[in-house]
Amino acid sequence: MTDGADRAPGWESVPDADSLHGDRGLPPAMTATVGTAPGRDATSRRRPRRRTAVVGLVAGITASVLLLVVAGIGWTTGSDDHSAERPVQSFLRDVEDGHLADALETAGIHRGHDDVLLTDAVYARAGDRITAHRITSVEQGSDRAVVRAVVTQAGRGVPATFELERTGTDWGVFPVWSLRPPALGSVQVAVQGPPRSTVQVAGADVRTDAGGAAELRAFPGSYGVHLSGGEWFTAEDTRAAVPGFGAPATPVVVTTTLTDAGSRAASAAVDAWVDGCVASALPAPAGCSFSASGEDPASTWTDQKWTLGARPSVVIGGWASKGWAVQTRSPGSATFTARFSGPTGQGTATAGPIDVNASGWITTFGADGATFVPAVANGQSDSGS
Repeated sequence: MTDGADRAPGWESVPDADSLHGDRGLPPAMTATVGTAPGRDATSRRRPRRRTAVVGLVAGITASVLLLVVAGIGWTTGSDDHSAERPVQSFLRDVEDGHLADALETAGIHRGHDDVLLTDAVYARAGDRITAHRITSVEQGSDRAVVRAVVTQAGRGVPATFELERTGTDWGVFPVWSLRPPALGSVQVAVQGPPRSTVQVAGADVRTDAGGAAELRAFPGSYGVHLSGGEWFTAEDTRAAVPGFGAPATPVVVTTTLTDAGSRAASAAVDAWVDGCVASALPAPAGCSFSASGEDPASTWTDQKWTLGARPSVVIGGWASKGWAVQTRSPGSATFTARFSGPTGQGTATAGPIDVNASGWITTFGADGATFVPAVANGQSDSGS
């Protein structure tokens, strides 16, 4: 190393290399006490306090952020849980799972005495039930909401609309929505047979009214319809479809036909009616299709009677407005005779042969067989005199 005379210009203030080593040339005692100088020791004691303050500040900020995140998550979750679509989702899931009792409660639907199809057991026997659903829109106001969905039934998408109303709040913030009872579909059955017949709809007994009809509220699906007429009449099984919620129902017509036993009983009822008319001693038997006239009221009449010449031939068809129609294929005949005595003398009077018709209806069956009601009586268009 050269001395200071040999240094390049500008380097005069640069210390020698040997002087850059701080502990070289110092006495051993000084070297040992450099780290514990009074000034440096005070600085060392203050540093942990700064770190503690910084850590506390960071922890406070982190806690605030976490609170904001949790609050945001809670608000989002609460809003989702209180969306108007939630009751609709719950209702449709219960219907899909066959839990009708739960679905009725969710929707506020009251089950009446005649609602025999609104049970879990009956619905379990229904076909073409809802298998899935999809919410398509939610219109949510302050007090009212409309939720639209598409339900999958029998492999097809069927639109459905549900209305809700706000019935309160949770925690004073989130709305509580209640599903208004949706309009259900219905099974309509029209029996072409005796009124007040018992029909099985999905296994449930249903009694028709005086017109032979029955209408029952039902959830979406298809319901088997069966009518048993015992030994007298029969009907083919059919199914009633309920497409979606509130859709107009198509009546299912159950057509009855007489069995062989029913046809024999019907013919026997017609014969019994004819025999009753012929057994009358009156020239105009009540409720019959034939009568005799021309009696002289000044004479006394005795031994009055009808004699059947031939029975009418009839055909029994399907159910008409009042019963199974009975039509006269060819009329029978009857003759009326009587003895008389009076101002003109005495003798025997005869009227006939007179046509005997037997058109009418077989209205019902009972333990004694069939009941026949004639369509005409005493001299009307289907009678002779």
